[in-house]
Amino acid sequence: MYVLTADAIQALDERAEALGVSRELLMESAAREGAEHLRGWLGEIRGTRIAALCGTGGNGGDALGALRWLSLWGADTFAILLGETSGAVHAQEKAYRATCPERLVRVTGAHELSLFEGELAEVDLILDGILGVGVRGPARGISKDAIELIRRTRVPVVSVDLPSGLAADTGVIQDPAVRADLTLAMGALKPCHVLPPAADLCGQVELVPVAYPPALWGEATPSAEVITAARCARLLPERPGRGHKGTFGRVLVVGGAVGMAGAIVLAAEGAMRAGAGLVHVVCPGSVYQIVAGAIPDALVHPAPADPDGGLAPQSVAEVIRRAQEADVVLVGPGLGRGEGAVTLIRALCSSDIERLLIDADGLYALAQEPTLLPRGAGKLVLTPHLGEFARLAGAGADEAASDKLAWAREASRRLEGVVVLKGPPTAIGSPEGEVYLTNTGNTALAHGGSGDILAGVIAGLWAGGASAFAASTAAAYVHGLAAELAVAGSCERAVTPTDLLRTLGASFDRIERREVSS
Repeated sequence: MYVLTADAIQALDERAEALGVSRELLMESAAREGAEHLRGWLGEIRGTRIAALCGTGGNGGDALGALRWLSLWGADTFAILLGETSGAVHAQEKAYRATCPERLVRVTGAHELSLFEGELAEVDLILDGILGVGVRGPARGISKDAIELIRRTRVPVVSVDLPSGLAADTGVIQDPAVRADLTLAMGALKPCHVLPPAADLCGQVELVPVAYPPALWGEATPSAEVITAARCARLLPERPGRGHKGTFGRVLVVGGAVGMAGAIVLAAEGAMRAGAGLVHVVCPGSVYQIVAGAIPDALVHPAPADPDGGLAPQSVAEVIRRAQEADVVLVGPGLGRGEGAVTLIRALCSSDIERLLIDADGLYALAQEPTLLPRGAGKLVLTPHLGEFARLAGAGADEAASDKLAWAREASRRLEGVVVLKGPPTAIGSPEGEVYLTNTGNTALAHGGSGDILAGVIAGLWAGGASAFAASTAAAYVHGLAAELAVAGSCERAVTPTDLLRTLGASFDRIERREVSS
């Protein structure tokens, strides 16, 4: 489940060829596997009318090869080739002509192409093989005309590798671009498959294996890795059968101003449901009774409140004293934005506390004094959504979303901590430059409070023995899966953060039993 850039894919092709696996063999491998995926997706192939629009690059060759296999299995196929071919693509053109005589035409201009618009509107499926990962800049010439033709037909579209017109390496949409119902990602995922808004044009994405020599994957430098359930299970800290509350770590959660007491309740319960042995909470005295009554499983401590009901600057001594006894300190859920919040963040960042997780209003306070960081690798986790990240990094939220992998990587290295850039998809960056992506979750997470639960789950796993990076990655996956489970028998719009808490246990159980395949 690697995510590779266009350059990384091209390097794989070149290394494979150097080892004796020719372009022709790689293309035929991609074509056959792509055709198999299409056969499974369509169900009944015999008699299905499929047209392919094929450029002269590698995507065109993959599309021609897949179309040939589909015709051999009984599909009624027709190919439009957008120019003269050479090399491996020319070999696929000859093979298709031999298999399907008089079912391939070559066009070189917009007028010729327009003559087939009526015929394309009558097929069952269009196979898009116009442009691939090598495209630089918006589509031009006959490629642009072909993309616009596909967009006018209103016929289901399957794109080979990526919807034509998209840039492989970002989530930016270059106009015009094809909107696909299914995208066959050849060999590896590309950033455009996972980053919005480009990912929205990819439809359902299926990874198609290509016959690269296995050793080459060890040489590849992925832009990111999409986490699977099996990888998530390996990241979870162990639960020794003879363990006790001290074995599984102590978490301190700090926050909970008036009007936001629920945030700290959700975070504390998230930490407990992630397995933390003890959870302490420090909140303003103004909400102490509310918080203590809402989470009887936690140890709740009141601290001085300011006139607005948030933690006062005088609360710092109590928080630091409690923090010295904790394995992980989570600060931010419902913290508020008063003077006490900034004073508290300053004190925590300047302390010798080993493991600090900053979320929500804690990130807002940190943005006022970003020079407080870094703290050192392995000691810090930040959990911003795009707006919070934009304040910290000095970037626009849209800019960060469309190039999330690069931003998460750069910020994690610069801050010497783990950055959980919340999704969809959520990108988790490590100080060493690794980026993991989670593809679990749905719009049930689009409620205030779900991020507080995620922060709590990270803190619980971190305190329980996982590394900061492992805890953050596993928590994001578990949290998303809990949202998927919560939708069963309900709907995404009606699921609340409290519902997520109820399905966290089932989410952990499924992962530990390896009952999910994503």
